[in-house]
Amino acid sequence: MNRLKQFLKTSGVFFIGNTLTKIISFLLLPLYTSKLAPEAFGYYDLTISVLSLIVPIVFFQIWDGVFRFTFDYKDNIDKYKVISNGFIIQASGIICYIAVFCIFNYLYEVRCRELIFIYGVLVAFQYFYNCVARSFSKNSALVMTGLLNSIINLTLNFILISYYDFGIEALYLSYIIGTAVQVVFLEVKLKILKNLSLNTISLNLVIKMVKFSLPLCILTASYWLLSGFTRFMISNELGMFENGLFAVANRFTAFLMFIVNVFQFAWYEMSYSLVGDKNKEKYFSMSINFIMRLVLFLGAPLLILIKLIFPYFISDSYKEALIILPILFTGVLLNSFTSFASTLFLAEKDSKKLLIPTLFAAFVNILGLTFLTKPFGLIGATLALALSYFTNAVLIIIKLNSAYNIRLNNKMAITGILIYGVSILIFYYNYQAVYLMIAFLALLIISIYMFKDIIGMGIKILKNYKKL
Repeated sequence: MNRLKQFLKTSGVFFIGNTLTKIISFLLLPLYTSKLAPEAFGYYDLTISVLSLIVPIVFFQIWDGVFRFTFDYKDNIDKYKVISNGFIIQASGIICYIAVFCIFNYLYEVRCRELIFIYGVLVAFQYFYNCVARSFSKNSALVMTGLLNSIINLTLNFILISYYDFGIEALYLSYIIGTAVQVVFLEVKLKILKNLSLNTISLNLVIKMVKFSLPLCILTASYWLLSGFTRFMISNELGMFENGLFAVANRFTAFLMFIVNVFQFAWYEMSYSLVGDKNKEKYFSMSINFIMRLVLFLGAPLLILIKLIFPYFISDSYKEALIILPILFTGVLLNSFTSFASTLFLAEKDSKKLLIPTLFAAFVNILGLTFLTKPFGLIGATLALALSYFTNAVLIIIKLNSAYNIRLNNKMAITGILIYGVSILIFYYNYQAVYLMIAFLALLIISIYMFKDIIGMGIKILKNYKKL
């Protein structure tokens, strides 16, 4: 029970900070869709997708290794030894990044290349500093600097696009400035550079960390063959306009991903601290069933809410994105569950077990995109992605059951799937706002009932805080 309370407290910290960030970000969607053409937004989305493949690989995704290995130590001095070794690997990644970027720039006509280059470097260092902050449980600092980053990012976007008629350059530039400020503030708080010591560099530790992180790099590449390759295929086969529609639809699915990520950040810390605990399988099973309940019963009302607000946030040039939203949302729902469940293998330093399911799912996606994109267009591409996410989820569940004897609550799963299925039918076959509102409220009441135990515990925690 104490571990669950700590999990909810940590989740609460991330929730408060991330909620404000996402609300501000979402309110700018009307600006983006009215001022930026789908083709331009599609190009921006594609470049960010390519960076999401390149950056973790060339930097060896060492931030995950740092985060995991610092949990092997209690003393801050020992933690900084791990961080110093990780920082050396991170620094060497810059050389690899420059080489890869130059090759890309030679082979392709990269627009906004200077901004994209700096963007990629800052992505890597944001990951690194965020993981170090979580290693020291500086979650409040992480959330507050993240919120500051978002406010700067979104304010600059608004000013540059609204008043200075910037195009997608504003999206790159705003992120660069906001993230640079966040990294500087985290450096002041964490003092990574001050505690950096070359005397603590250990070849043995470096090799161990790289061995842990390398499968994650391969996993990232495999995972890119899901969502990233889908964007690539849409851009090549259908055009940047369609990729712009796909990008906007993805912004709406971020609702669910954000909620799951809040719990996932808290779960990372809890799962790593559970290693060696004799009751860890009980906690693992409890967490997996909780997240399954979350994505199904919260996903149902969220899907209806998205349809209700869509016309008020998106300009007419992007309205065709609505048709793919339920398919894409279902894929994200499955992916959110899988991402959370995969944490258990990372906690056990067994990241290799994630590779086969992801590779197989990537194969399903490539096959689906090959045969479905041309005849069915954007719907076919999105359907291929959803099928690949489903494949990955099933394989991860099988591996969890085999490795840790974790079983899903079948009754809860079937009930949740049925309710979510009803929400999809309502989405496609009901266009009157009043009926959509009634459906949303009904599904929301069901969700609240399904989480009455968690809500009750959250109220108790808040009451205890008031007494302090």
